[in-house]
Amino acid sequence: MIRRAVPFALSLLLVVVATHARTQPKYADPELKPKDRVHWAFVPPKRPALPKTAIPVANPIDAFVRARLEKEGLKSGADADKLTLLRRVTLDLTGLPPTPAEVDAFLKDDTPDAYEKVVERLLASPHFGERWATHWLDVVRFAESNGYEIDSDRPHAWRYRDYVVKAFNSDMPYDQFVREQIAGDELAGKDAKTKPELLVATGLHRCGPVHLVSGNLDPEVLRQEVLTEMVNGVGSAFLGLTFACTRCHNHKFDPLSAGDYYRLQAFFANAKYAEVDFATQAERDARKKKLDEITAKTAPLKKQIADLDTPVRARLAKAKREKLEPKYKEALETPAEKRTAEQKTLAAHSNALTKVSWDEVLAAMPPNDLATRVKFRESLHALEAQVPPPTPAAWAIENTGSAKTFVLTRGEASLKALEVQPGFPRVLVKGEPPAPKSRRELADWLTHPDHPLTARVIVNRLWQHHFGRGIVSTPNDYGARGDKPTHPELLDWLAIELVEKKWSLKHIHRLLVTSATYRQVATGDHGAKLDGENKLLWKMNRRRLEAEAIRDSVLTAAGTLNRQVGGVSVKVPLEPEVYDLIFTEGEPDGLWPVTPDAKQHSRRSVYLFNKRNVRHPMLEAFDQPDTLNACAVRPVSTFAPQALILMNSPFVHTQAKLMAVSLIKDAGDDTDKQLNSLYRRAVGRVPNATELKLATEFLKEQAETVRERLKAKLPIGIEADALPAGADVAHARALADLCVVLFNTHEFVYIP
Repeated sequence: MIRRAVPFALSLLLVVVATHARTQPKYADPELKPKDRVHWAFVPPKRPALPKTAIPVANPIDAFVRARLEKEGLKSGADADKLTLLRRVTLDLTGLPPTPAEVDAFLKDDTPDAYEKVVERLLASPHFGERWATHWLDVVRFAESNGYEIDSDRPHAWRYRDYVVKAFNSDMPYDQFVREQIAGDELAGKDAKTKPELLVATGLHRCGPVHLVSGNLDPEVLRQEVLTEMVNGVGSAFLGLTFACTRCHNHKFDPLSAGDYYRLQAFFANAKYAEVDFATQAERDARKKKLDEITAKTAPLKKQIADLDTPVRARLAKAKREKLEPKYKEALETPAEKRTAEQKTLAAHSNALTKVSWDEVLAAMPPNDLATRVKFRESLHALEAQVPPPTPAAWAIENTGSAKTFVLTRGEASLKALEVQPGFPRVLVKGEPPAPKSRRELADWLTHPDHPLTARVIVNRLWQHHFGRGIVSTPNDYGARGDKPTHPELLDWLAIELVEKKWSLKHIHRLLVTSATYRQVATGDHGAKLDGENKLLWKMNRRRLEAEAIRDSVLTAAGTLNRQVGGVSVKVPLEPEVYDLIFTEGEPDGLWPVTPDAKQHSRRSVYLFNKRNVRHPMLEAFDQPDTLNACAVRPVSTFAPQALILMNSPFVHTQAKLMAVSLIKDAGDDTDKQLNSLYRRAVGRVPNATELKLATEFLKEQAETVRERLKAKLPIGIEADALPAGADVAHARALADLCVVLFNTHEFVYIP
């Protein structure tokens, strides 16, 4: 009886499913209600009047901040001292600590505008763009590989990074910055190849991870994944809204519908990935010449390796073939044109059974041949690392085809509910504007002066990175569940100021860092009872440096920083356990061709090759984003590996040794001068009496320990020939250890 009931139940289920499929309702947008439009973030900003304060202020920012403090019965903090202020603003604007010469110049400058002159110098520095590009690249989840299993490299992605650096350095108007990234290819028009910067700008839409793997995958599903990354990127970076929530259903809290999501996606329906070549013939010829030279050297090595592999592989294949069942052997021995259908299948299967893998070849190779082969492979990879980068091409998008866009039920590509055309989110639009069709129109709408979100979102990002917390502390969520602004009038004032000053971001930076609010001390507790989180800024917030800035500060203090701006990304040597994370189905050597020029290894961190599945331990430990999702606010974690990495990593110790050698060359054998120079380079000041006493004692005791190692003929990491004649090697090694100690101080890794 049970056996008869099962097919009946299955039949009934099939009928229900089929009926549901036929009667599934088409999609319809939910009705917008008047209350949906009154949310503060959906109302265009208007310039508010400056509030009055008990003590007159010169900077409008201070008027808003102090008025709120006075309302809550709080007072501003005292002014920070000049050294603290210089270190703070230099790290904030450039991500690098001030040099001893810059400290001396500022401390000696008693003119009333001494600080303002420093600000102008820093805004004009080429390192300003590098610092602020790092923040932007977090938001757009930039990386130079696709992610997922294969995680293949993106050889032209670095041009987008350089585009961002250049845009910030040149103070490109923010509205232009937005337009070029949204629709640079459409702005370039038919002359696209003569305007490569516009094409490179559209790399924005390619920053996210891409699922490119082999196998039986649905191209429609993969295409939808690409479009999802494009829409989510625009929604978070420019609109500050959680648009990703509406891919599968109407937003649960904000007046954003699935229809809004797919109308926004429709702007990108025909946008396809493109590598647009703009190399000159001379560049192509030069690369070919270099490539031919390398190929001429690698060809003999490949032949020598093949000569070692071939006999071993043949022997192993023969042994496997002899172990096959007779039917497989017979199929293989039968000429291909005479095989039956069954034999063809058996032959195909036998190929898999007799295949010899690279690890089997190496395991069966005689030891002497294996050692020779290792040397050949090392020489081969050393040559391959010298292969010049591809000729210039834009990592871009361009319009091709005429694809349609549908609202997808539950976000599934196969469940098309309603065809839609390009359109703006309804809650952000007044009246019935003409139906837009192109990404250029999307860009124009985003940068319209009265757009309620674009200017607010970007000025809030600048505020966040200068003060440690945004006026809106959820910078990628301006919706109902996001935090309300602590100073709404100030946010609107800054947004209007940006637009009226021709969208100049440097103008906003200048206002922020010259305010008395920014110049406060970061110490004190006078407002802790009323405002424990310091949301109202009764003092400045002390902030830990980001991972990249910590690494860059180590290089700066050591005197090894390569200040070259822009260019192909650098691959630095990896620890073995990190190298092992690189995916391959072949031999696991030569997977990370280290940049041959060692001077490039000390470039700023923004120029390090950023591979999604291969994280640099120091950067990962200090909370560098994983680039899988937009990161508007980096977490600030505190856990043991951070101290272990700063104390023990090869990078830190290498830089400490180089710094010690440099200190001895600069200061001679005078220990006090060495220590003064060490502190000035590391934290911008000379040591106090207690620090000087402790450091001197440490050097003495540590040098004795090093001498014991020398007596035992153990390596100490510094060679005598690297030092001036007559220098004490043991003292130099002890000094290097003290450099490591300074790198680990709170003062070194925090913005004061």
